[in-house]
Amino acid sequence: MKTSLFSGQIKRKTIMGGLFIFFFAAFSVIAYSSVNTWVKGQNDGQTLEVSPPSQEVSLNPGDSMEVTSTIRNKSNESLEMTAHIEDFTASGDEGQVALSRGGTYSVTSWTKVTPSSFTLPPHSEQEVTATVTAPKDAAGGRYGSFVFAVKPESPTGNAAAVSQQIASLFLLRLNGAVNERLAITEMSSPRFSEFGPVTMDLTFQNTGNVHVKTYGLINVRDALGNKVADIVVPGTNVFPDAARIVKASLNKTFLIGPYTATALMYYGSQNDVLTAQTTFYVFPVRIAAVVLVILILLIVLRKRLRKAFKALTK
Repeated sequence: MKTSLFSGQIKRKTIMGGLFIFFFAAFSVIAYSSVNTWVKGQNDGQTLEVSPPSQEVSLNPGDSMEVTSTIRNKSNESLEMTAHIEDFTASGDEGQVALSRGGTYSVTSWTKVTPSSFTLPPHSEQEVTATVTAPKDAAGGRYGSFVFAVKPESPTGNAAAVSQQIASLFLLRLNGAVNERLAITEMSSPRFSEFGPVTMDLTFQNTGNVHVKTYGLINVRDALGNKVADIVVPGTNVFPDAARIVKASLNKTFLIGPYTATALMYYGSQNDVLTAQTTFYVFPVRIAAVVLVILILLIVLRKRLRKAFKALTK
């Protein structure tokens, strides 16, 4: 009887183990298939690539010039493409841009694109040229973008490819009467941090008529005036009639006390100087609390510890 019962238990465990292995294998196959499909979908969606993503050019009023951009087909299918020029403007204060039509800094009416439509074979590229002719009285900056799109009637039949569109920006500066005017409206950082890194934000406002690039250094010093770090701020474009937040970071973990950060920034063709300053405090509260508790315990228990030490030495 006991042997029969034991044999039945083994059979049930064997069946349960087999079912577990079956469901685990089925789940693994489904999961792998789903992930594979997702990755393939992601890769299929990235079939177009432009070079360069953005470029800066200059032009004398009344003259013409050619601006080029290259579009590459990374897929295994031929694509029917169109190309045209749209204006763009700054969108938000963190460097985003948005395509637009018309406006103070429009360049579309000055440009002609060649070719405007073409077939792009698999793994091939096509250079597209925009001929820009500036009026004699033009001044300041103009901002345009090559916009490449897959024609809806593309023979690929790929619904994902039909909706594809990619842009290549160009920033045009007209030589001559330009107004470069940039200001730092705010420099901020967290007033208090327990640990680093400590982030700092520089907010710039461009009230001129052309984009300017700003770059420089943020010097951080402690309460005694000792230098803690020099943070390099790389070149960043700020568009006219727009604000831009440039971020920097003091990449140190353990800091104690008050600190002063002073920004020294340059901009424009004349390397004009801008300065700003902010202060912040860093103190490791939790570490200090643990140390304080340990010190209090040592003071309270010092007599017992002394007796215990004497006993051990004896």
